[in-house]
Amino acid sequence: MSFFFRDAPCVILVGGAGTRFSNINEPPKQLIKISKRTLLENIILKFVKNKIYNFIFPLGYKKNFFENYFKKKKKINGIKLNIINKPDQKYKNNHINIVLFEAGEKSTKLIRIKKTLIFIKSRYFFVTYGDGLANIDFKKYFSMIKKNKKNIISAKKAKSQYGHLQINNKGEPKALYEKPEMENPINIGYYFFYKNSFEKYFHKKYELEGKFINILIKKKLINVFQHKGYFFIIDKKIYLLKLKKENKKILKNL
Repeated sequence: MSFFFRDAPCVILVGGAGTRFSNINEPPKQLIKISKRTLLENIILKFVKNKIYNFIFPLGYKKNFFENYFKKKKKINGIKLNIINKPDQKYKNNHINIVLFEAGEKSTKLIRIKKTLIFIKSRYFFVTYGDGLANIDFKKYFSMIKKNKKNIISAKKAKSQYGHLQINNKGEPKALYEKPEMENPINIGYYFFYKNSFEKYFHKKYELEGKFINILIKKKLINVFQHKGYFFIIDKKIYLLKLKKENKKILKNL
């Protein structure tokens, strides 16, 4: 299969305060070790294994942690890093290219993505959050993009974290369902955007998961990739503990 995504970068959104995981003066959740490597390294390597070598980090809160981390880090899984700070710097072949730039602490996710476009030379790009890990089937993911030529949002069927009550029209309980599978799938934060459609419908007052995505849906410019594998969100320490306790087999392979 011809691979036309090779030059497409992945924007990893790491600029939030992350106060649900740690306080503002503590290392961010993306740099925690979940197995042999940090969460961030594992996210990067999922893309690298599928020939995506270019990554852009619009920094905000805790930027010093990320700058220091990549300053000290010379390789990931034996592949050399190339750190980029300016739009005119070139990507290097046979390297993992890391773009670091200041996007502002108060910037929304959508504005952070918009600010990355100066670094993006290709017609399309990937976006993901820095606190979710999934074993995306990239072969199917790429095939969907090539076939439909639309933006992509990824989703997965999931169980609720709570018990759900079924209530009759009198307000009386009929049944309790403990952590049932939810009717609608959840957004797992793995996106693919065409640069022209992103720029056309971008507005500084929109939020990524709000009006912006809904406009793309209304214009029929976005498809959903239905992920069948695992997905772990690690935005609280309790989720990290749960991951390490309940998914030891998966962690061994990370």
